[in-house]
Amino acid sequence: MQSVVFTETGPLEVLKLVSLPLPEPGPGQVRIRLTSVGLNRADALFRENRYFIKPTFSVSGEMNGQSATEQKYCRIGFEGAGIIDKAGDGVALPVGQRVALLPLTVDPINQGTLSEYGVYNVEHLIQVPDSIDDGISGAIWMKYLTAWGGMVADGNLQAGQVVTITAASSSVGVASIQLAKMLGATVIATSTSDEKLPELLSHGADHVINSRSGDYVDQVKSITGGTGTDLVFDAVAGPGMRDLVQGSKRGGCIVIQGMLDRRPMEVHAGVLMKRLLTMKGFTLDKVIEDKPCLERALDCIRSGLTEGRLTPCIARTFPLVEYSEAFRLLESNRHVGKIVVNPSPVWSEL
Repeated sequence: MQSVVFTETGPLEVLKLVSLPLPEPGPGQVRIRLTSVGLNRADALFRENRYFIKPTFSVSGEMNGQSATEQKYCRIGFEGAGIIDKAGDGVALPVGQRVALLPLTVDPINQGTLSEYGVYNVEHLIQVPDSIDDGISGAIWMKYLTAWGGMVADGNLQAGQVVTITAASSSVGVASIQLAKMLGATVIATSTSDEKLPELLSHGADHVINSRSGDYVDQVKSITGGTGTDLVFDAVAGPGMRDLVQGSKRGGCIVIQGMLDRRPMEVHAGVLMKRLLTMKGFTLDKVIEDKPCLERALDCIRSGLTEGRLTPCIARTFPLVEYSEAFRLLESNRHVGKIVVNPSPVWSEL
């Protein structure tokens, strides 16, 4: 099978497409022919050794009584979907079943999804709605689960409220716009690019603001009649947090799910106190580890997908052999929505 691997961290050039032995599933596992993989910024950070999960390349041990080190490769890819190709002992799911991988359950070192095949634990699989094409089904769950967890579980977003979504042209950003509209909220979407603002409107945003314009607070106050936003779902952090705080209503909430700007946030505690603001951090593992919460999230997302109220925004798809072009687009920040890699043909192409 063909897989993307690397043996040292660094720029895009460290990635290589190689042939690996076809893995065999063990008890409670399935082998999946991967048809779609969502590319995430975490993949680039992982490759550069800047992610909280660290790549490893060697295994130390003893051979014939002497220490030895075996050089290894590291796979890459955090999410994906495909067709069950072979089932291990104790697995009830049939060969041919369409499934997706639950985000944050993939070990990218050994199970990285930028590969034609992979072996995964059956308890980490998600049923894919019939309405979702195999060519994109592996690029859905990370973004919608993040949006649901941050805005609904943590942000308690309600119908009729106003939410600001920053870095809204990202895959999570567009998913958040759609989910917020499905819930009946008014959406203010921000971007640093004037060119992307019309696209954000086309994906459902009610209002758009260039976050570099310098008048975010004035625009938000104008949109909300002077009250400010009920919720901010932020992927940026950094010094721009000052405007997000000033644009929030008294008693509002700010949920931080990313830090694209790694500079310190310039927020005085007194401002949070005086305005009764709640500021909290969010990562997707909070949802994944809470089974009842996860089931509520999946039910909401499946319903939205089936009813057509959630429509996955795909920036572009690439075959596996063009993985480097996919990463270049990801790291250029010129796209809106999700970048997808198709390691194996979908059924219609077989």
